[in-house]
Amino acid sequence: MRNEKTDRLIYTGIFSLSGVFSFMLLTRYSDIPVSGTFLWGYVFFVLAFNLVGFALIKGSEWYGRKNLFSPLRRTRTLIYYSILILVLLLLNYGLLILAKIIAGDNQPYLFPNGGYRILTVVWLVELVIFGLLIMNRTTQQTMLMQQKSAFLQEENNKARYTALQNQLNPHFLFNSLNTLIAEIEFNPKNATLFARRLSDVYRYVLQVQTRPLIALSEEIEFARSYIFLHQVRLGDYICFEENFGDAYQEVEIPPLTLQLLIENAIKHNIITESRPLYIRVSIEKGYLIVSNTFQPKMGEKHSNTGTGLKNLSARFFLLWGKDIEVSQENRLFTVKVPIIYD
Repeated sequence: MRNEKTDRLIYTGIFSLSGVFSFMLLTRYSDIPVSGTFLWGYVFFVLAFNLVGFALIKGSEWYGRKNLFSPLRRTRTLIYYSILILVLLLLNYGLLILAKIIAGDNQPYLFPNGGYRILTVVWLVELVIFGLLIMNRTTQQTMLMQQKSAFLQEENNKARYTALQNQLNPHFLFNSLNTLIAEIEFNPKNATLFARRLSDVYRYVLQVQTRPLIALSEEIEFARSYIFLHQVRLGDYICFEENFGDAYQEVEIPPLTLQLLIENAIKHNIITESRPLYIRVSIEKGYLIVSNTFQPKMGEKHSNTGTGLKNLSARFFLLWGKDIEVSQENRLFTVKVPIIYD
């Protein structure tokens, strides 16, 4: 596959030749007077066609990424390219008028000698040229996305396995069973609730392994049970806050997303009576935001390139072409993950 620089040179040549061809053909039948400024008409058309050509290609790439997973993609595509076809026709008409003005024509809006027919022919030729270029570019982008998709699919499989492995690791089970034993001895009533929540956590993990997406409402219910288990084990020094309404009930995210982020916060931060850990989950501007107080254990630091976060980012990029955002500011560690509405 050609590199980006070679493609740009080829496209520049094609757009420039298209501009020269269009100007020559249109001026031949549009009665533009030949003068000292006539050369500027060629320059103007060449620059205009390069600007429009690259804008059309970039616009098509942006549109393709934006509507890749949209159920209305076919209808939107038809409308989008119909508008582009009309814009190209109006652009030719406007460029010809401007060229006549630059050349000093006293009647720039009149096109004698079959000028309108020639304008239509030039427009159709341009549609073929631009269409082929956009198709070629789209094919290249599709091949590139397929390569990235294969790589990210492998990363996604690793991430899902890691999430399951982290959740079912012997340390978590060992700590939970020890806590359950202690609760049975000192707080039998709470032991029953603890056992029920522990069962809910493992049931959820097993149920979602074959599901690429899960409703946020279900993920939140799981997070509440998961947080409860840690609160019983570590004390009421973990504060969990949710800040979103019923409008987000149809939001979907990859399963065990919250588990990974909550586990990171608990694992890497100090949690004591004097320094409780606050974890807050909210939704803002198309992102699920999970933030926690930043109070790392001695010798530990949160890392933006940690394995868990890298795997999580790969999963989201595979699904929606967006990376997660990680930041640490004012003693607050924040992870933003993109969301989708069902």
